[in-house]
Amino acid sequence: MKIRDHNRMTWTRWFMNKPSFYRKMVWIALLSSIVPIMILGISSYAMTTKMVKQDASQDVSQILNYASQTIDTGMDRIQNNLIQMLMGSFFTSDFAEQKRNNYAGFYSNVYQNLAAFKNGNPQIEDISLYTLDENYFISATYGGHKAESEDEIRAAHQLLNDKQQLYWKAGYSLNGREDDNGISIISALPLHAQDPIGFIGITMDNRMFESLARPFIKYENERMYVLDDTGQLVFHLNGTSVPPELYEMITVTNKIGHEFVYHWDGKEYLVTSKLSPMYNLLYIDMIPTKELYSSSQWIAGMTLLMVVIVLVTGFTLAWVGAKRAYRPIKKLMFQVSGSQTGDMGMDEISYVNKRWTEMNSKALELEGQLNEQLPLIREIFALRLMEGQFTHDRQEHLAALLGRYRIPEQQSAVVFIIAYDQFVEEAKFQESDKDLILFIMKNIASELLEQSGLQGIVINALNDQVIVWLWTEQEEARAWELTLKPVVEQVRQQIAHYLCSPVTIGLSRTTDQVELLPDLYREAQLAIHSRMINGGNQIVESKGLINSMNYRYPTELETHFTASLQVGNFAEAERMLHAFSDKVQTAVHNPELILMSYDQLLSTTLRTAYLMDIDYDHLFGRSTFELYTEMRECATIQDLNEWFKRELLEPILLSLSNKKNQEYEHLIHKVTLYIAEHYHLDISLDQCAQICGISPPYLSKLFKKVKDISFIEYLTQVRVTRAIDLLVTTDLLVNEIAEQVGYNPKNFIRVFKKQTGLPPGQYRETHRT
Repeated sequence: MKIRDHNRMTWTRWFMNKPSFYRKMVWIALLSSIVPIMILGISSYAMTTKMVKQDASQDVSQILNYASQTIDTGMDRIQNNLIQMLMGSFFTSDFAEQKRNNYAGFYSNVYQNLAAFKNGNPQIEDISLYTLDENYFISATYGGHKAESEDEIRAAHQLLNDKQQLYWKAGYSLNGREDDNGISIISALPLHAQDPIGFIGITMDNRMFESLARPFIKYENERMYVLDDTGQLVFHLNGTSVPPELYEMITVTNKIGHEFVYHWDGKEYLVTSKLSPMYNLLYIDMIPTKELYSSSQWIAGMTLLMVVIVLVTGFTLAWVGAKRAYRPIKKLMFQVSGSQTGDMGMDEISYVNKRWTEMNSKALELEGQLNEQLPLIREIFALRLMEGQFTHDRQEHLAALLGRYRIPEQQSAVVFIIAYDQFVEEAKFQESDKDLILFIMKNIASELLEQSGLQGIVINALNDQVIVWLWTEQEEARAWELTLKPVVEQVRQQIAHYLCSPVTIGLSRTTDQVELLPDLYREAQLAIHSRMINGGNQIVESKGLINSMNYRYPTELETHFTASLQVGNFAEAERMLHAFSDKVQTAVHNPELILMSYDQLLSTTLRTAYLMDIDYDHLFGRSTFELYTEMRECATIQDLNEWFKRELLEPILLSLSNKKNQEYEHLIHKVTLYIAEHYHLDISLDQCAQICGISPPYLSKLFKKVKDISFIEYLTQVRVTRAIDLLVTTDLLVNEIAEQVGYNPKNFIRVFKKQTGLPPGQYRETHRT
């Protein structure tokens, strides 16, 4: 096997190494000889298969027509014979009277009539009569027996209780044995009676159908079924089970009378159906397609043999003819390409065209690359110039470079930097689209500047920013400066609108010396960095270079800030926070230095909260790392100050306030507990203040704040409440009650009447009655 595969691969490799035009000639010759015979063979096989299928369908249709007509005619004849028998004198007489007069003779007559009917209709399996009063079956085949079980009696009564007097049903009951196949006819006895005494049942089993349909079976494993209008199997041949979904496929999709292919139990069948018009029985025939098309296999084999013979013959003739016809072309290609013919990789005519256009294409490609790279080289020169790399070059050398890139030496210039601030929820792009964002900002800026008639260079700085260098002739500088800022604002608004994100532009001052371009660039950078102070989404104009190297962290402000926190002075802490922010704004050149200063202030604040015994993890609801991360997401110093007040100052001061309130409540609870135990004594505010360890005025103030009433009012309420209880529940005298609640009698009566509106005696009489 390996040797054969190796030989096949060697032959394929040898054929593919031949010139492509030569291979095409071989393939055309092969296809011209093979395609017609393949079309002829396939079409003949298809026509034969179609004819076999049509013949089988016609045969099956005839069989189904004959079977349906025969069974319907037999069923109709049996039904008519039954009606004729039931309309005879015996079955229309009074059965009850006959049974009373001659019981044995009555059943003898019944048996004789049933036996005569069976003999006259040999295709039936049995005929039986069932009487309701005795639950007795008498059969022409099995004699008589009494229904004993409740299930058998219930089944018999259900047959009689049908709404129809005379009807056919699938399945049958024979001598107590139920069978789902076959068919039965049930008739009330007497027919059309209001109160029948029983019924007559006639059964036809599957043997009658088998004897009728088997002579017409032509194919091995062919199946035939008869179903009633509910899909229940009535008769079958070569199969006791019908596919469950076949009935629905035929009836629901309206395929009755049309053959179709059906896959079941791993086999493919051609299904044909017929619906009998008289008793609405569905006849189905299933022929395995393998046996159906077996006669066409021979034709397919002969067709395949003819194709193989023509293939071998055509290949030989095509190979020889192509080789002879290719000789002139081979000589021509050797003249054109010399030794490179083996490396063409395409047909010979295309190879000539390819070689002809290669040099033109290469020249155009080099020209296009040069044109594409020139703007990029110009941008690189401008960026290096702004970064100060040509500051110390000779004037003539710098002038030559400016002339090479078509930049005027005498000019009024300005530099501005475009930067997007942050990604908001409605932004069109995300963090991963930075390269695309820079491309968009550069293109929008270039287009708007061109529309406005401004000259300059737009540079992708590769640091999430776009740098623009604009210039004009010095004699036009004044009018140019008037139109400059509106155009820059238009650029900013268009970019922000397209990105759906805030955009900031840092704008330098103007200069008339190209040597000062590095200073303009640093001014624009400084303006962009000042977003931390001035906020973004606007044009930030430079006010010149600022010497901010002498910045020092404001330790004294931090100390004052933490002291205000410890004493709970919110207003002073907020004032110190604003003073801190004013101080750190001097580091505008370095936003990271501003954030580091706020990092240190956050660390000091958290340490102060810890020393004040505040659980900041519980108070702030997040870890220290999360607080640092959240703080660094603030865009401006104003945002930082608001975040500090909202997330740190207010929670800390609220926690201190709650802690003091808890201490106050504990002191007042101690006082109220003392009053509840000693109200009958002479209690004073000084005594309670001494117990709590605070001054009487401070205790009076705390008591009023917590209880919302004064110390004396609360003491009076407790004593009067106790006195009311003693007046209502005891027979003590008023003087005795006054002593028990800490009053002398005269004062007690006055205080009690003031609190309740009634003297003690009258209050007792009123509430006891």
